Amino acid sequence: MTGVGAPNGERLDSWKAIAAYLGKDAGTVRRWERDRGLPVHRVPGGRGTSVYAYTGEIHAWLQSTSGQDTQAAEPGGPSGRPRWLWVALPAALVIALFSGWWIQRPRADAANLKIHLDEQAVTAVDGDGRELWVHRLDGQYRHIKSATSDSVRVLPGREPHVYYLTSQRIGRTDNAGDGGEFTSLDGNGETRFTFRFFDNFRFGGQNFGPPWALTAFSVLDGAPVRLAVAAHHWVWSPSVVAILDDDGNRLGTYVSHGWIEQLHWLSRDRLVFGGFLESKNGGMVGLLDPRQLDGQAPEPEGSPHHCENCASQPPLKMVVMPRSEINLVTQSRFNRAIVERTGDRLTVRTIEMAPLDGQGAADAIYEFTTSLDLVSASFSQRYWENHDRLEREKKIDHDRAHCPFKNGPRDVQSWSPETGWITVPVK
Repeated sequence: MTGVGAPNGERLDSWKAIAAYLGKDAGTVRRWERDRGLPVHRVPGGRGTSVYAYTGEIHAWLQSTSGQDTQAAEPGGPSGRPRWLWVALPAALVIALFSGWWIQRPRADAANLKIHLDEQAVTAVDGDGRELWVHRLDGQYRHIKSATSDSVRVLPGREPHVYYLTSQRIGRTDNAGDGGEFTSLDGNGETRFTFRFFDNFRFGGQNFGPPWALTAFSVLDGAPVRLAVAAHHWVWSPSVVAILDDDGNRLGTYVSHGWIEQLHWLSRDRLVFGGFLESKNGGMVGLLDPRQLDGQAPEPEGSPHHCENCASQPPLKMVVMPRSEINLVTQSRFNRAIVERTGDRLTVRTIEMAPLDGQGAADAIYEFTTSLDLVSASFSQRYWENHDRLEREKKIDHDRAHCPFKNGPRDVQSWSPETGWITVPVK
C-alpha cells in the first residue's frame, strides 16, 4: 500500500493495496468496481491494472452501500477516545485481514493456471475453474488475437509469468485499426511490461511505419529468459522481429520484405522463423542467431526488397519453398510456411490452397534438420484431392499419374553466407 496525502484520504496505488485496505481478495475488489461502483481511478494513458483509489472515497462508498457484503475497517472514530486508538485498531484489523487473505487466497499455481484472452480482458482461472483475477484491456478498442499462432503462454515458476499477444486493436467508435501489443503479466495479473512496434523502415525509397500487426511470439525459458516477437506492416510486405529481455527491453532487430508469422526458439543462439519471402515468391523458413543482430534478409542493395535504413547482419540460413501447381492455378493466397518442431526435426507446411467445405487445407510438407538441411518433401492427400477436382473441372490438363510433380515438390531454394542462393533438389 502506498500512501500519498490528499484531501480525500490516503492514496492506494494498486489493486493489491485497495484489496488489502478492504480486507478482500483482488478479484472481489475488481467485481465491486465493475458491479457496485467502487470508486477506483485509472492512471491517464495507463493500461489494464494502472489504477488508484482514495481511502476517503472508499469510506464514503462503504457508508452508501451499508448492508451489502462490503464491510471493512474504517479510519477515524468518535470523539472522547484517544485518536491513536481509532487509527491503530483499524490498521491492525486490516493487517490481520490482509494476512489471512494472503494465506488463504487462491494461488496462481502455474501447473493449473488457465488463461483466457478475449477482446476485452485476460482472465485467469485455477484448475477448479475459480476466477483468480481479471486483467482488463483498454475499453476504447476491440483487441484481436493473432490468427497464425498461439496468443498466450504461461512461464512456470514460483512466481509464474503470463505473456499474451494481440495482433491488432480496432477502435469501438471509429472502427479505425491500430497495431497490437505484446504484454507480460505477473502471476496476479499485474502488468510487467507492454511492447509495441513503432519502427520505420525504408524499402525502394518508400517508408513503411506504424501501425504494425503482431503475428507471433516465442519464449525461451531459463536464465536469462529471452523473448522474440514478430509483426508485419498493416498493409504491405515488410516484417520485423524483435528480440527482448524479460523486462521488455529490445536487444536486437531483424527485418524482411515478406510476412513473418512463425517464431520458435531452438536454443539460446538459434531462432527459427517462418512465413513468406516476397523476392522469391514462396513460403520461407529461416534460422537466426539472436545474439548477432541487428540485421535483415539477404537482398541485393538497390533492390526494392533491401532495407535502406537497416543493419546488414544476415540470417544463418534461409530456405524458400516454391508455390505449387494448384496454388498458381487457383490463384490462391501466398503459400506461407507453418513451422513445427518434432524432436530433432522441423516440419514445415506451406498452405497451397485454403480449406474448402470444412475440409483441411491443401499443403506441401517439408522435413528439415534443425540446421535447415532438407530431408524430404511431399504433398498431402488433401492436395491430391484438389488436384483431381481441378482436373475434372478442366483447370488442369493431366491426372496425378502424369503430373510433373507426382512425387511431390522437386526442389527448394536455399541461402547461406557461404553459398548464396542455390537450388537444392528433393531426394
